[in-house]
Amino acid sequence: METRRMRTLQQPAHVEKLLEALVVRSDFLPKDSYQIRDPSALPLELQTVLGRAAQEGRIWGCWANSSVFCLFTCELSLALSRERGTPVLLVNRYDEGGVLKDAGCWTTSPDGKWQRLADR
Repeated sequence: METRRMRTLQQPAHVEKLLEALVVRSDFLPKDSYQIRDPSALPLELQTVLGRAAQEGRIWGCWANSSVFCLFTCELSLALSRERGTPVLLVNRYDEGGVLKDAGCWTTSPDGKWQRLADR
């Protein structure tokens, strides 16, 4: 991918939009989930995960319903994005206890749908 486009894609606001699109368009969320934007509204265990994610420069998004929290952290992989010619997100998913439940690489297909890349 061209350098100028990669710099734009690296912007936190853009990565956050990509993460939101991935989460909302995938089957990650429990029914009736809503997004939480205030870190202080999260359980202490998830606030701890956010602290580590911030130190690593990762973007986060959290959704919840009446009983379940789903926290996602991500970063844009420059190497994989260049290789594939499209943005590739490295995404971690945590439960309400701050336990890592899943980690993987995600990108969009030519038709705009999100797809998980095979583990490397």
